[in-house]
Amino acid sequence: MPSGGQVGGAASPGDHSALAVPRAPSHPGAVSSAAQGAAAAVRRRAILTVALLVLPGCAQVNQTVATSPVALAAAMESEMTVQAFDHAVLAKAIFEESNRVRLAHGVRALAPIAALDAAADEQAAYLALALRSGHDNPLQHERNVAERAESAGLYDSPFAGANPARARLAENAIMMPARRPPGSSESGYTYRTYAAFLVEGWMNSPDHRASLLNPGFAYLGCAARLGRGFAAGDYRVFATQVFFQPLSGP
Repeated sequence: MPSGGQVGGAASPGDHSALAVPRAPSHPGAVSSAAQGAAAAVRRRAILTVALLVLPGCAQVNQTVATSPVALAAAMESEMTVQAFDHAVLAKAIFEESNRVRLAHGVRALAPIAALDAAADEQAAYLALALRSGHDNPLQHERNVAERAESAGLYDSPFAGANPARARLAENAIMMPARRPPGSSESGYTYRTYAAFLVEGWMNSPDHRASLLNPGFAYLGCAARLGRGFAAGDYRVFATQVFFQPLSGP
């Protein structure tokens, strides 16, 4: 695995976490409509955004939306810095690198879904606040990847007819240093090379590798957030992948 990487649950700069979850039926307290779910998501995002801006162990929220494939490609090749960290560009780079690795191993590429990106981002933002890697979340309707995906609107169009109880979901999470080790002779990361660094970390862990190369998934959402610790210069990236395959049947 990359230097500094560590598989497990301890709060260290190289934490990885993998989870595969069969979707259970909605619990009695689940959001009852798309409108309620959207309103709840707006409230959660507002709370997270304020926290990310003001708390000491928190993430950057810069975001650039590339206007064309050429502009996005150029952004991915730009230097990734903690001063101007762009989580949207890194998320796109992770998505592309994940598919590059899948194709290199003879597995079909995955398609993007905005709802999966949103579910991944909810967890990445929370992990940046908590300064750890993992799959749990204390927010209502966000407690696991299945709840986050449903709350993000995954089962609205185009999957309105899918059976959530039979959907197959998996989540990879990772926490890694945002900078190279002090004294390193290598240059800084671009968004593309950093995405490769993260995906390499997942590939070097059997559980994460199994999810990343699973031919049974068709869709992928990615997210990344930058968190700063309490020590000077301590910056970490918290990244998540959410894999999805809708299944038919009762």
